[in-house]
Amino acid sequence: MTTVYDDQRLESGVFDFGTSDTRKDHKARRKEIRQLQRQLRRIKDDESQELGDFPVRQWGYGGPARKRSARGMGNIKLKGIRTTTHTAATAYPFVSGPALGAAGMYIGEDRNGGGAFAFDPWSLYDQDIISGMSAVIFGQVGTGKSSTAKAYAVRSVQAGRKLSVASDKKGEWTPIVQALGGSVIRVGPGMPDRINPLDTGTRPSLNALGKPLGDAEWQLRVRSRRLSIVNTMVRLLIKRDIYPGETHAISTALDNAVIAATREDRPLVIPDVITQLEALKAHDPDALVRDGAAIARLALSRLTSGDLGGMFDGPTTVSFDHDDPAVSIDTSSLKGVNRDAAHVVHACTGAWTEAMVTTSDGGQRIVVYEEGWDNINSEADLQRMVEAWKLARAYGIFNILIMHKIADLDMAGDQGSQMAAMARSLLTDSDVKIIHRQDETALRTTMDEIELSDREEHMLKNLPKGVALWRVRNSTFEVKTKLTEAEMPLFDTDERMDKAEAEEDDTVKEPVAL
Repeated sequence: MTTVYDDQRLESGVFDFGTSDTRKDHKARRKEIRQLQRQLRRIKDDESQELGDFPVRQWGYGGPARKRSARGMGNIKLKGIRTTTHTAATAYPFVSGPALGAAGMYIGEDRNGGGAFAFDPWSLYDQDIISGMSAVIFGQVGTGKSSTAKAYAVRSVQAGRKLSVASDKKGEWTPIVQALGGSVIRVGPGMPDRINPLDTGTRPSLNALGKPLGDAEWQLRVRSRRLSIVNTMVRLLIKRDIYPGETHAISTALDNAVIAATREDRPLVIPDVITQLEALKAHDPDALVRDGAAIARLALSRLTSGDLGGMFDGPTTVSFDHDDPAVSIDTSSLKGVNRDAAHVVHACTGAWTEAMVTTSDGGQRIVVYEEGWDNINSEADLQRMVEAWKLARAYGIFNILIMHKIADLDMAGDQGSQMAAMARSLLTDSDVKIIHRQDETALRTTMDEIELSDREEHMLKNLPKGVALWRVRNSTFEVKTKLTEAEMPLFDTDERMDKAEAEEDDTVKEPVAL
């Protein structure tokens, strides 16, 4: 059966089939309608071509666009964009950041979508991701920089590594080292502990060439270290470089003191050197040597009878066990002490710590410099730190320097000076830079020195407490340090923080995953 429909209804495609027709009838009628519509389009196309016009627009099944008809939705198609991974990472930074893998100590949350953030410099060095075994941590007061360093150090010790804090100027590390089962040495006026800066130190089994270390080579190494620390103390105490006559007098007096102490089978101490300088002053035929011995003796006598007496003028009263998990030298009692005297204390404690831990047989150890701005202000400390940065790989050491801002490096000396250059080398040789929130005045220097992007600059202005940008070689991570309930009271350095403020701390109490 053929049904006839008028052209207007065929063109619009709108029909009323009623409600009595069956599904089969509806399907047959739709088929017939489509055939009639195709015939109608061909007729109109032929007519328009005869008239020279464009073909008349025809509507498909469903008719023309009208209110709530949803016509045109079929034209929307989702198409992908063909690109490379490098191009996508450049065009859409921080959408999915890089990852260091799961090896290492759990630090916290990678806020760029990387999940848990773990860090292990020894593993990264073996993978050629970093070449320098040192890190610098920057951040304003109260941004969580110390907590980040302590969290990494504590978890590393729990995993089998060792920790050394050369000079704990605030005593912040004392409860941490004690909780880890380590040793705390308290040095300062009125303190019972005493260390001998002329101790021989820990003898390694192999030399720099990987061969057994002989007695003669070990004695030369000990002599060089002792001569360096005595020259440094004299230079700090007389506040100038030492002259040739003074250098010769110190060297001769040190050698004579070693002979005397060895003959009596006892440790070499500072008073032994002072005694030999007194002898040179009285009997040496060279006037320059006599004058040099007199000046050096007067300078070192401050360690026995002056404001530094009782701290470095005798044998070490504490035992240093190289197998201890952690050791720190608490110099918090130096508050209010003359700054020159404080520099001498830091030089002595640093030299003693270096003599004990700089050995390839000591295993992997973390060495923390808590108040970096004060360390670089002392030429003796700065020179020792530069050497430690260069030799860290040979000794299996990872250095951590904590500072407030990069501009603190300018405290080392005038622009263009040797000390300023050495301070900058610490930043250059540190392949790991951890940057907490920076204020406007320090941000520009940070951007110039580390070459961060505009996006990273904006982030540094608004980072909450406990969150930092980790620059590991050329990769950047936004990491939120997470502390456990056991760590939070140990790491809290704000004695005035009440309970309500502590609950607002941005760090999160979650178990440490080792």
